Amino acid sequence: MTTRALLTISLLALAIPAVGQTFRGGINGTVNDPSGAAVSGATVQAVNPAMGLRRDTVTSAAGDFTFPDLPLGDYQVTITQSGFDKVLVEKVAVEVGKVTGLRLALKVASQSQAVDVETSGVVIDTETSTTNAVIPNKAVQDMPLNGRDFTQLVKLAPGVNGAGSINGARTMQNNWQIDGADNNDAWHNAVAVNQGGVSGVAGTLLPIDAIDQFSVQTNANAEAGRNGGGSINMVIKSGGNAIHGS
Repeated sequence: MTTRALLTISLLALAIPAVGQTFRGGINGTVNDPSGAAVSGATVQAVNPAMGLRRDTVTSAAGDFTFPDLPLGDYQVTITQSGFDKVLVEKVAVEVGKVTGLRLALKVASQSQAVDVETSGVVIDTETSTTNAVIPNKAVQDMPLNGRDFTQLVKLAPGVNGAGSINGARTMQNNWQIDGADNNDAWHNAVAVNQGGVSGVAGTLLPIDAIDQFSVQTNANAEAGRNGGGSINMVIKSGGNAIHGS
């Protein structure tokens, strides 16, 4: 191979964009009027009271909006548009690796008023083809785990057998992450943290109290990448405006 060809291949390799990964969640949705037509240009605001975080956007010509890569927690979503009543949606849950969808219809304003809506648990996720089983914080803290080992949590998700195999794949084909960072052992291709070290003593232990959410994804998008089995995401607790801990 000539020097010119090698140089060309090197430049093409450098030009390949990096694939973005996120361990967070998101909110998207559509805003319509009473007739079902899209409401464009509406102001949409997402607020996380616990963190004091606020995001703003406007609906597109198709009435769509999206808030990607949000920190985990409960959000208040407010929609305002001239000529319509303001809508406030309470307790919109953002979970690890999951996009929460909202379908909202604005009412024509007869007088200045606000409509409060409280969301309920999503029974069927129509936004993605990903199967995402989220183990909430209470289950993480209360579940009796052998050796206080967080890797045992994977067995609480559907499609996982007693050995930790997801949908029939080998256990070494799972992709482990902590806060979006790689947590795979480069030699055994297994989970790195909490892995048995010398004489079975783990070299690194992660306390259960530090875990906020634990999720197991199957049929994930390409951004999950790396291994063909399940994608296991774990998020560490973060700070907020209220004192919390154990």
